[in-house]
Amino acid sequence: MIIIVFIFGYLFIAFEKLFYLNKVIPSILMATICWSLIMLFNIPVYELDQHLIIKKNPQYLLLFHLGKASEIIFFLIGAMSIISIIEKYHGFEALKELFYTNTKRKFLWKLSLVSFFLSAIIDNLTATIVLISLLRKIIYNYKERLFYLGLVIISANAGGVWSPIGDITTTMLWISKKVTILHLIKIILIPSILCMFVSTMIASYLPIFNGKIKIEKNKLSKENINKGFFMLKIGLFLMLLVPIFKTITGLPPYMGMMFSLSILLCIISNKYKSKIISSSIDKIFKKLDISSILFFFGILLSVSSLESLGKLYYLSHWINNTFSTWKITTFILGFISSIVDNVPLVAATIAMFSHPIDHELWHFIAYVSGTGGSIFLIGSAAGVAAMGMEKIDFFWYLKKISWLALAGYISGFIYLLIYPFFSL
Repeated sequence: MIIIVFIFGYLFIAFEKLFYLNKVIPSILMATICWSLIMLFNIPVYELDQHLIIKKNPQYLLLFHLGKASEIIFFLIGAMSIISIIEKYHGFEALKELFYTNTKRKFLWKLSLVSFFLSAIIDNLTATIVLISLLRKIIYNYKERLFYLGLVIISANAGGVWSPIGDITTTMLWISKKVTILHLIKIILIPSILCMFVSTMIASYLPIFNGKIKIEKNKLSKENINKGFFMLKIGLFLMLLVPIFKTITGLPPYMGMMFSLSILLCIISNKYKSKIISSSIDKIFKKLDISSILFFFGILLSVSSLESLGKLYYLSHWINNTFSTWKITTFILGFISSIVDNVPLVAATIAMFSHPIDHELWHFIAYVSGTGGSIFLIGSAAGVAAMGMEKIDFFWYLKKISWLALAGYISGFIYLLIYPFFSL
């Protein structure tokens, strides 16, 4: 029953325009119905702990997954708040000066490269949110902006897989002592570049990216542009501090993001002293996209219900037993991660395999779990955030962007297959 509810909820999200139903409604309904069925019929639920599947109390497990979802939600709230502050003080208007070019194709390449490297520094979710805000300032045509945003999602997910702080799944592998930083970068950097490069190269020949682009010059005064650059540098620097904060204190990333947000609020309160600063801060928080946050919340709890039933673990285990080599297994896992959350899939994989640190398997898992999420819009945190913020249609993405993501995904995977021959 729960699987059926999940499938129908997924279809309502995918066909939102057909049903005239905002995607946040099926998302929240799906989460509440799935967990209600578990509680009502006392369905056994489990927690994956190392190599064991342990039966747990459903109320405890719901609270546990609520905590896990809240970590991502509050991280998202902190990142969106910082971006809202940067935007209020003209930070993205100032950033526009770095993107001035005369053709759409050149702008696409600049955007993909910035997405790729920015996501490795501040993670793919935050990088996507930053670049959505930037695109809103540059590309006013909604249809064109969606095409650019599709390549941002692909490039940001590709950029996140070669950095231990760029994607939550690579962070999991790093913390679980499955990969080391140097080997991760050495082996995954080139395939992730290939993934971004191939997708962007093919996309650059699409008709939508032909012709000239007119990026409006800033109408701001020099003083406001300087203020904007200052806020942009401070905001991005504070986001960059998040993984450093985690490394030093051991606290989860959302605490680091909240710490950075509070520091930024202190800076603007001190630097721009006025009687209206408190009301300005209130306005910043009122601008947060609550519907996107609730949509993300519903998706995470819905997937956690399947994880609690053990379905994702058994699916991974079945694939492992069905195929003769783990390389095929990882390739299939990449496609699965484009449909459901890659976090429980990677957690199940960590428990399933006992290969030593820096074994090829872990690098394959790091690559496929991140880049595979770009194939479907709902397969990555970056895609879900973009779907909520820009109201992207699931099937529009499937028709226009998924094949580009698949081409990039396969090209990087092929490199991983032939990499051992280069290292001989």
